[in-house]
Amino acid sequence: MLACLLLLPTTALGAEASKPIKLYMNEKQLEVQGVQPRIVNDNTIVPVRIIVEQIGAQVSWDEATSKVTIVKDKINIQLVINNVTALVNGKKETLEVGPKIENGSTMLPLRFIGEVLGIEFKWDGPTSSVHMFKVIESDSKPVSGPVDVVVPDEGTGKPETKPPGTKPSTGTSTGNGTGNGTGTNTPDPSVHVITSIALSETDFSVIAKDGVLSPKVLTLSNPSRLVFDFPNTILDDSLKKLLIKNSGELPSKQPLVSKVRFSNFNDNPATVRIILDLNGPTEYQMITSKLPNQWKATIGERKLTVILDAGHGDNDPGALSITGKHEKEFTLATAKKVEALLAKDKRLHVLMTRSDDTFIPLDDRVSFANDISADLFLSIHGNSAKATVSGTETYYNRPESLDFANVIHKYAVPATGFADRKVRQADFRVITKTSMPAVLLEVGYLSNKNDESAMYKEPFQDKLAASLVAAIKEYLDLK
Repeated sequence: MLACLLLLPTTALGAEASKPIKLYMNEKQLEVQGVQPRIVNDNTIVPVRIIVEQIGAQVSWDEATSKVTIVKDKINIQLVINNVTALVNGKKETLEVGPKIENGSTMLPLRFIGEVLGIEFKWDGPTSSVHMFKVIESDSKPVSGPVDVVVPDEGTGKPETKPPGTKPSTGTSTGNGTGNGTGTNTPDPSVHVITSIALSETDFSVIAKDGVLSPKVLTLSNPSRLVFDFPNTILDDSLKKLLIKNSGELPSKQPLVSKVRFSNFNDNPATVRIILDLNGPTEYQMITSKLPNQWKATIGERKLTVILDAGHGDNDPGALSITGKHEKEFTLATAKKVEALLAKDKRLHVLMTRSDDTFIPLDDRVSFANDISADLFLSIHGNSAKATVSGTETYYNRPESLDFANVIHKYAVPATGFADRKVRQADFRVITKTSMPAVLLEVGYLSNKNDESAMYKEPFQDKLAASLVAAIKEYLDLK
């Protein structure tokens, strides 16, 4: 997100934006080689490598789909070249400008990335340099509030605070945070003043003096937050008095929300940002207000969706066991047991790709999970090889699935009692094309006498199912 800063020199300095910009990360100067950052539709785009190298993220490229995936801790961002729709942890978000390829380099929009992965930075006008400070470390949480840049005002010596992503100013700031290019304080009628922000035990309400409120909403994790950006709005004086370094805070009566934070996040277009810091899985549902100038939503607990995929089915029987049984029988019986146990937890919504002896194409299993933005995907299988091979293997493909794979494997191996054949990476379609953390578990070898004799017994399946439920709940932090 170091690059998020690059938004600011262009926006804050206007004519000076063409000057070479020095970049510093934790006071170490960086070199930008190859394709240089540039402005597209008032958004700065930069080479992807600048981002990943400085924040310790992982990036992958899918040539077939022209998709870039950035992973940092439990945050997963998926972007498609020339497409303004992105996925953040499986949830769809709209970009102002899509990623591009220029001279062989993948260029990403910084405004959007900066909203998801945080970084602290300051712009030093006299030296034309950006100073960035990493705040996302492997043992810490990402920035949970608006990221501001302090741009020195050389005329007064007073700092002017501008958030990332602002467009170049065209005139003197007016009384409502807008400019008309004349240096006067004429209010802009298109900007509405927010007078009230309130969160009760059930409802979230935002009221303006006039106009219609329609926010852009982001759902972020690690830590969990709901972010509401209200375009063409500013805070009224009563709310501005609560700001400290452009961030205000309100108490919460809603048990799922620890606190409410707000700020004048952007000045062109004028934007008020409101953040709900969450205590657990939470969702909002917009409701109709009797007041035309009020935006209102209910806040409630969000059920986490788990997809269970019983491998094979119908005319695709899977592996044939040493005694003539089919893999599809074992996978369905075990998946049903896992489903029954998970369904007892009212915080979970459990779905199966197949619940009977039906053949479901692999791409349909993937689409089923992706279309409903599931939170987890677990595919259950039995393996086959030489008669002497035995053991449990857990497979993942994408980096964001590794933690889930490790937890599943930690519980599955003791439950089976089979040899530990480790967590492995593979390109099985159901764990490659799904957009949420996805794991494929090879429970044991149907070609091995000892493995097979256990796997078709109900007590074994019960024990395995209980272990998988415990793993899923641990990963989802459901206590």
